[in-house]
Amino acid sequence: MKNRVHIVDCTIRDGGYLFDKNSNPDFVKGILQGLVNAGIDYVETGFLQSKVNGESIVYHNSKDVIKYLPTDPQKTTYLGFCDNSRYSAAELDLCDGKSFNWLRISFAKHEIEESLVFCKSAIEKGYSVQFNPMDSLSYTMDERAHLIEKVNKVKPAVFSIVDTFGAMYMKDLVTIFHQFDTLLDKNIMIGLHSHDNLGLSCALAERMVELSEETNRDVCIDGSLFGMGRGAGNAKTELLADYLNKHCGATYNIQILLETINRYITPILTNIHWGYDLPMFICGTKHSHVDNVNHLERKGDCTITDIFNIISNLTPQQRTRYGKDYSKTDFSLLDNTYDNYKKNNNELR
Repeated sequence: MKNRVHIVDCTIRDGGYLFDKNSNPDFVKGILQGLVNAGIDYVETGFLQSKVNGESIVYHNSKDVIKYLPTDPQKTTYLGFCDNSRYSAAELDLCDGKSFNWLRISFAKHEIEESLVFCKSAIEKGYSVQFNPMDSLSYTMDERAHLIEKVNKVKPAVFSIVDTFGAMYMKDLVTIFHQFDTLLDKNIMIGLHSHDNLGLSCALAERMVELSEETNRDVCIDGSLFGMGRGAGNAKTELLADYLNKHCGATYNIQILLETINRYITPILTNIHWGYDLPMFICGTKHSHVDNVNHLERKGDCTITDIFNIISNLTPQQRTRYGKDYSKTDFSLLDNTYDNYKKNNNELR
C-alpha cells in the first residue's frame, strides 16, 4: 500500500498568536475558505480553552467554531486545538459532524497520564485525535518508548513529533521517526510540527516525506501560509503543497494558496513580524522558549551577544519553561541570571 502524506495547516491557530488570539473574523473566514478551496487536507480552526475572554479564535466547544467554517468543506477536515493544561474532556461536546471532528491535544511531559485519559475520552466522544507531546527532543529514547507503549493502547489517529523550540536537526528527526515507526501501531499516523528557528522547517518536512516513503507509513505534516506563526514561524504550507504536487502526486491548488496569501497575509506584513532572525536563532540553538528571549529584549540593554550568553547560563529546564513547577509568567530565575551576568560584566570593565 502506497503511503499517504497529508498537510495540516495551522495558519489560524499558530498565526493567531500574533494577534493575541483575536484575529479579524474576515481574516479567519478568508483563510479557511482559501485553504478549503486549495484542497488542504486538515485545517486548524483556533483554540479550545476553559477560560474564554472574548478572543475571536478562542472557543469553549465545537459549536463556537461553526460561524467561521465554509459551508462546503470539500476535501478538508477541520481540527480543534487544545493544550491539556487549558481545557478538559468534561468541557468537550460530542462530535456531531457539524464542526471540527478532529481534535489536537498538546501536552507537556508531566501531563502524560492525564492527557492519555483526555485522549481516550475525546475518542469516545467521536473525535479523531492528533496527540502532540510538546518538545519531542526533551524525551530520552526510553521515555519515548514508554510513551509510545501507552499511546498504542489508546490509539489516537496521529501521534506527532513536535519541535517546540525549533531546535531539531535532520539527524534528530531521523532518529525519532525511526523509533516511532518501529514501535508505534502501524494504523497510527506520524505527525510533524516544527518551528523555523534554524531555517530547517521545510527541509525537515521533505525529509519526513522521504522517511514515510521508505517505511510505507502514513504521515501528516504541519505548515502555515507564508510560515505565519509566533517567533520564527512554521514550515510554509504553499512550499509543502508545491513539493507534494511535484514529487508525490498531490493536486493542491497552488494558485489559490498564493491568492489567499496575497489577499489576507501580505497586507499585514508591515505591522506584524515573524520568521528567522538572530533572537529566534538563539531560541533554536539553545533549545529555549521564545518567552525567555522576548523578556530579555524588553529590558532594552541586552545586545544579541548578551542574550546568547544569558540564555546559555540557564539550565536546560529553565530554558524550556515547561517544568511542572515553572510558571511561564515567572521570570525570576531569568532575571537573577540577567542580574548576575550584568554584574560580572561590569566588574570586568
